[in-house]
Amino acid sequence: MKAVCFTSYGKDSAALSVKNIPKPFIESGNEVLVQVHACALNPIDKLRLAGKLALVKPEQYETSVLGYDAAGVIQEVGEEASKSYSVGDEVFVRLNGMKYGAMAEYIVCKIAEVAKKPSNISFSEAASIPLAGLTALQALRRGGVKEGSKVFIPGGAGGVGSLAIQIAKKMLKASNVCTTASPGAGTDVCLKAGADRVIDYRSENVEKVLTGEDFDMAFDTMNQAATFGSLLKTGGKVVSISGTPTIEAISKAGNPSLIVRAFMFLSRNRAAEKAAKKAGGTWEYIFMSPNSKDLAEIGKYVESGDIVPVIDTEAASLDEFKVALDKLFSGRSKGKCVIKVV
Repeated sequence: MKAVCFTSYGKDSAALSVKNIPKPFIESGNEVLVQVHACALNPIDKLRLAGKLALVKPEQYETSVLGYDAAGVIQEVGEEASKSYSVGDEVFVRLNGMKYGAMAEYIVCKIAEVAKKPSNISFSEAASIPLAGLTALQALRRGGVKEGSKVFIPGGAGGVGSLAIQIAKKMLKASNVCTTASPGAGTDVCLKAGADRVIDYRSENVEKVLTGEDFDMAFDTMNQAATFGSLLKTGGKVVSISGTPTIEAISKAGNPSLIVRAFMFLSRNRAAEKAAKKAGGTWEYIFMSPNSKDLAEIGKYVESGDIVPVIDTEAASLDEFKVALDKLFSGRSKGKCVIKVV
């Protein structure tokens, strides 16, 4: 099959190439084989390609396939998987693992990573949702967001931010969501997503403008948690998905070695902890966990039209992957960058 691969670390799309590699196959009863119709890119792909995840998850394969998000059609089902899925089902997936990346014509995944694709959107739109949507939902829930909550979500025009605003407003019923964006297209994305307030981070000092606003939760998507303490109400929470993870977060995601534990201890974001504590709140770092139930729940809101995927760039095929990858790596995308495979 055709796939976008890398055999050594690199900083940009030049490190990747389209190759023909063996088609994956089902190895256990709880797996399905999916023909990929579209895949999506995320900032973690840039980190992985650069080797910045190697300490925690070293590459195990001579040829690695990039990508975690995909949407497609099931071609084969394992015995256990057949209780929930059938050949021909349209699904979207957040892969949990690194052997069979999403930037390929076929993937194998466990049913815990899969949900039925919403019928009212394209495969490209569906592929844009899993990682960003699950990250947003799990972080907001961890932050205690509920009906009536006041939430700060910086970077609202990004892949995670644009979905986080919608999830906070539509799924969790937050009463007020504030975000940051550049003027123009970025602000438009945020307002369309449902943000109540958009601050121009280019012309305004966000920390000064929002000090004393008493947010119930601040969602740190860009490693800015140390500046969020003054924004919180007493008992408020800051939840980070960016920056150096804590030992606790790493431990929940796996079993870190002594070396990893030592590195995480020395690199711990004490400034974020101190800032939140001073405000009478808390700070923590979380890793998204692939979860078919959460993904299916998001899918219901997409199906109803309450949540709308935001696509910035769509490459026409795997052969043209650099169109999407270069836009993502530029840091200037509004919404998600995806690749049409079929």
